[in-house]
Amino acid sequence: MRRIGRWAAWALLALTMASLILAVGQASSTVPSFLVFQTNVHSLAIGNYHGASQALAPLSEQVINDVNRDLASTPGPTGTPLSTATPQPSLESLVPPSSKPTSAPTVTPTPLTSPVPTGSITGTVQDDQTGVGIANALVTLSLGGLSTITSSTGAFGFRNVPTGTYTVTGSATGYHVASTGVTVTAGHNANVNLHLVSLTPSGSVQGTVKSSAAGKAVPGATVTLSPGTLAMVTDSTGYYGFPSVYPGTYTLTVTAAGYQPNSQTITVQSGHTVKVNVSLTPL
Repeated sequence: MRRIGRWAAWALLALTMASLILAVGQASSTVPSFLVFQTNVHSLAIGNYHGASQALAPLSEQVINDVNRDLASTPGPTGTPLSTATPQPSLESLVPPSSKPTSAPTVTPTPLTSPVPTGSITGTVQDDQTGVGIANALVTLSLGGLSTITSSTGAFGFRNVPTGTYTVTGSATGYHVASTGVTVTAGHNANVNLHLVSLTPSGSVQGTVKSSAAGKAVPGATVTLSPGTLAMVTDSTGYYGFPSVYPGTYTLTVTAAGYQPNSQTITVQSGHTVKVNVSLTPL
């Protein structure tokens, strides 16, 4: 009995092994061969590496188009989307507003203007009593701010003065200030003489002129004081007089028709009157 059981076990094992081998053979005949795709320069081909090697069969164009369409329609893997690149600022936005070029402003041309017409002013500053020119006197011209200094003879001048009305003022040490108005016209010279009155108290000179022959008055005789320009003519009684004469030494000269000239030296003092009677000798 024991031997029969052993043979039965071996028979069962052999049957099981045979069934397993048969099942494996059937499975291998029904399972598709392992497929690989190979690419050549013309098309895709499929090869069967199960068993003996076979030539690669090219795939049709329709198969390739179907594969490409399936790949395009297949959704891609989901996940975190790629980060969007931060846009870089443009070069223009990096330039400060103050550095950006701006259009040049429109320049309006200045209209041409006609030259201003001008004239000139000349004159002298004189001692009011003697008529002698005063050197180094200051002369100013109002409304223009112009000024000048007189020459050694008291002369002054302003050139290229715009036309208009001005006030000319003269001043000098030891004299009162004097002013006068003047009008300047285009292309013309305006002559102005300023007479300054001395601040020094003056004296006076007076007298008569008579003929030495008959002792009669000589009317119309000319009496002058020099230096200076003080001069006058005797009246019908032969009288002459200079009411304001600066202190100093002068030469008094008398001339008349039909008589010899007469000259003499006199001294004038402040606050005093000098009386000088002249007798003329007939020719």
